[in-house]
Amino acid sequence: MRRIVTRALAIGGLAASLCTPIAAPAVLAQDASVQAWATIAATHAAPGCSVGVSFEVRSGGGPESGADVSLALSHDGTSDIISSDSEVTDGSGIASLAFDTSGASSGDKLWLEFHVNGAYVGGKTIWADGSDCSTGGEVVAFSGDVPASSGDAGSADSTESSSTSADSGEVIIPGISAYQQQRGLSCEYASLSIATGALGSWVNEWSFDAYVPLSDNPHWGYRGNINGQWGNTTDYGVYAEPLVPALQAFGFNGTVFYGGTDTLKQEIAAGHPTLVWLALWGDTSTHETTADGTTYQLTAGEHVMVAYGYDDSGVYVSDPGTGKLRFYDWGTFTSMWSVMDDMALAVHW
Repeated sequence: MRRIVTRALAIGGLAASLCTPIAAPAVLAQDASVQAWATIAATHAAPGCSVGVSFEVRSGGGPESGADVSLALSHDGTSDIISSDSEVTDGSGIASLAFDTSGASSGDKLWLEFHVNGAYVGGKTIWADGSDCSTGGEVVAFSGDVPASSGDAGSADSTESSSTSADSGEVIIPGISAYQQQRGLSCEYASLSIATGALGSWVNEWSFDAYVPLSDNPHWGYRGNINGQWGNTTDYGVYAEPLVPALQAFGFNGTVFYGGTDTLKQEIAAGHPTLVWLALWGDTSTHETTADGTTYQLTAGEHVMVAYGYDDSGVYVSDPGTGKLRFYDWGTFTSMWSVMDDMALAVHW
């Protein structure tokens, strides 16, 4: 039995029940077909082992350098990740990774899954039933379409946080994942995962649950049931402010702003993946008031994505509702964003 993330990334039809309607703007075509091989040192390791994995990625017959490869080891059929690792492929298209079985008990069935540039490419059952750390070595082949690599290994190691094209005014933050949220109304937490992953330390979306309080006012905490149906205002979500202390719990910082496109461009140019709150159904806003007289806005059909780039014509976003990278022209983007008062959260160290 695979983890939910495996099925969600593979079945595009789930988008209708998540934070995005079926009729969505066109997806930016940034996919590349890859072949990959994972050489796993042990598939029947004892608990307490560190198991090496050599992961090779090739595309178009040649090595794919600069690809972001990550693995996650969980108890099979659950979201309980007990080990994870990530690395960028070198000039030969190879990333050296490892997973740790210390979180497993003897005889546990585990699931090891692999992502390339944020897209799921496959997995392998691992058993914590061996007597040592080298039983059952195996080579497993994978293939699939993934977001194009942000650059070669040299550029991935660069201290520059974004790349710029003078011709189009393009600024892109590298390392952004195409990841699909795992619950009906977890787009905010999934967006935080995408943003922290781009900064080099992916935080699982479930990890944020414990750090965001519940509140009818989404400026104060999470409103409603995170497993509810998208599009209503009873089971709804959370705004930017309560996410700042949640980020700080994992060593990150968040800057909330309502500053418009100039501020958004400044944050992206600084290398800060930025969550943006968008009204996909237009201005459906209503207002409620708390017991102390504080008034707040609720907008049916609002959704959160991660803005990771822009050019003269529009904005590049990673949409956790569909697990796709998208592009909005400036007019479409600002019309949706302005309904939410240009609410945004820039994520940084």
